[in-house]
Amino acid sequence: MKFVLVHGFNIRDGGRGTIDQLAPLIRDAGYEVDVDEADYGHFNIWMIRLKKSKIRQRVLYRLARSFETADVIITHSNGANFTTQALLMLPAEFNNTKIVIHISPALDTDTEIPLAVKHQLVLYTPHDKAVRLSSWIPFNFPWGRMGAKGYTGEDNRNTNMKEAEVKGHSLWFAIDHVVRTWKYCVNFIKRAGFNSKADL
Repeated sequence: MKFVLVHGFNIRDGGRGTIDQLAPLIRDAGYEVDVDEADYGHFNIWMIRLKKSKIRQRVLYRLARSFETADVIITHSNGANFTTQALLMLPAEFNNTKIVIHISPALDTDTEIPLAVKHQLVLYTPHDKAVRLSSWIPFNFPWGRMGAKGYTGEDNRNTNMKEAEVKGHSLWFAIDHVVRTWKYCVNFIKRAGFNSKADL
């Protein structure tokens, strides 16, 4: 079973201080994890806005290619935004094949789930002030409050999990929360009945 991790925006360390904190736990559980294939580099707030920029399109293409061999995709913040768009680029042969876990996603609460997704988990905290504030950015900015409210659409492939003990946007990966965050992920995958050669 292969995991791919997708970090958020304005990250200069490739996600090492946030989502990549899950990587040792994934490896300790005996699974493959890639922290580089989906590392899209540093994107500031204005680069996120440029929907048709060549840089942004190259990032989405790179993510889509990395997702072809992934079984589980775990995202944080804007990583959920880019992941959702990249999954839409996958051909029909990948429909209903991916487990996606969004942690404090910077997405509108009713964002459509791509066809490639078999099951989706949204980990959210009402204390996520970052996504609450970002939802007020004008000019049809692509972020929303899913990280604070959960998914509110009608697609039954989604499961929400609220964790009020996490007091901030990136604190899922703090030393006192990261093990719990991983347990939420792995328990969801087990409940989803995911089948692979390295079944959980």
